[in-house]
Amino acid sequence: MNAHARAAEADSPSVILFDLGNVLFSDPWETLLLTPGTGLGDRLGLDRSAVLESGRRCWRMFSVSEAEEADYWHELSRQLGCDIPPQLVKEVEEELLVANPAAGALLAAASADGARPVGIASNNTSFWYAKQADQLDLDRWIDPGLVFLSCGLGVSKSTAGRGLLEIAAEHVAPSATLFVEDRAANLARARALSFRTIMYAFKSEPGGESGPESGGVFGVSAVELLDTITG
Repeated sequence: MNAHARAAEADSPSVILFDLGNVLFSDPWETLLLTPGTGLGDRLGLDRSAVLESGRRCWRMFSVSEAEEADYWHELSRQLGCDIPPQLVKEVEEELLVANPAAGALLAAASADGARPVGIASNNTSFWYAKQADQLDLDRWIDPGLVFLSCGLGVSKSTAGRGLLEIAAEHVAPSATLFVEDRAANLARARALSFRTIMYAFKSEPGGESGPESGGVFGVSAVELLDTITG
């Protein structure tokens, strides 16, 4: 266990780990493909259920290894049986993918002026993580030793056995670490590893899911999350 692990649990968490999609930034594939009216699925006149299933399948394929974005769109186009023009992808991305307006305040509070380590625990592709990190200026806030990404580790939060969260638990003291996440299944798995957890989503997800499994309309507000972070 590295220097970030703490033997004793304090009132304020010693480490904070953030999920990215729908926590600090738009969930990339769901937002791009499924946003009603303006997402790629509706713009291309595609069946929503087919887009949802192909989107999930491609995410599972591309989020557990280093990959090129062009290959992702090529595979998604193949599965959907239609061409997805790169210029349209660019337009939709610029319109729909946004940082959480509260992200800067959340990261700053988590960091406590650099006194507390902050990390990322995310099922993510290498190409979207790079874009999110740039727009969020993550290098300013994140300890590079606490970045746990499915694309780099080859496992996700839902992988059976030793998954992403189990790996994260080997680098921090879970009982002294707060994990901020929008999906109930991931939160339950984190709690089973003794992480402190809090459900937070900055907007409802466009995938049509609701309830505690998606996390879209449940959880604390940004103000409540800030209160928890600052203790």
